[in-house]
Amino acid sequence: MTTPEGVTVSGHLPAWAQDDPSRTGVPLRLLPIRLADISHQAHFPGQTMQVVAPDAHGAAGEETLFDAVVECCPYAEHPEPRVPVANIQVHPEHWILGLTPDGLADLASQLRRQADRLDNDVRPALITARTDWARHHPPAPTPT
Repeated sequence: MTTPEGVTVSGHLPAWAQDDPSRTGVPLRLLPIRLADISHQAHFPGQTMQVVAPDAHGAAGEETLFDAVVECCPYAEHPEPRVPVANIQVHPEHWILGLTPDGLADLASQLRRQADRLDNDVRPALITARTDWARHHPPAPTPT
């Protein structure tokens, strides 16, 4: 960034950053504000699934779950956001923030355990329940 007064501020632009925040002609008085707004980000799309919202009256809609963003705010006021972290949008308006590489590995492990539970516990229980239900509740005859 260069101010009209000739002050130049530069910094590392990571290869993974999807936007280049370079600007010219930033007034010196606005430089701290512009620097504070710089955020290097790389977005990774989540999974699109059919979900029912509480106010949808039973109608399912597509939502993207588990979007991921690698983010770094190099000129943040506090030091923590100056180091790249992963932020995971679990669902719109619900985030898991500030994950380190180990924290992200822990989250991935928890999600794998949940997927295994769905596959190995919930699915067989559902099959058993549906089989039992069909045995005790034959389908209604179709009108002719």
